[in-house]
Amino acid sequence: MKHLLIAASLAFSTGLAFADGDLKPQQGGVMAETQSGHRVELVAEADQLAVYLTDHGGKPVDSKGASGEVTLLVGSAKTTAALVPAGGNKLTAKAKAAAGAKAIVKVTLPGKAAEQVRLTLK
Repeated sequence: MKHLLIAASLAFSTGLAFADGDLKPQQGGVMAETQSGHRVELVAEADQLAVYLTDHGGKPVDSKGASGEVTLLVGSAKTTAALVPAGGNKLTAKAKAAAGAKAIVKVTLPGKAAEQVRLTLK
């Protein structure tokens, strides 16, 4: 009986530990998680880059008052564009990026320290 209880508690705790561990893009982009637990999804749109912010549980984080920048690295070329709030949990930057470009996304939420992630566009 004791072994059954231990096995059941391990099975349940393992399931809980991985319940929100997947970084599944909601907008078709690429995702990364900051050290503080915010999730950043970068989407290359026709004439701009969009960044969507969510918390560790996947709930949208309001972009109002947020700021940041996207730095694109393609070969030896480096381009930086400012991120501005675009409503909801979205920030945008006037920049174009092709697949394979490496991006450094830096976001500062109101009253918080800056957070940064590195991503590679697909």
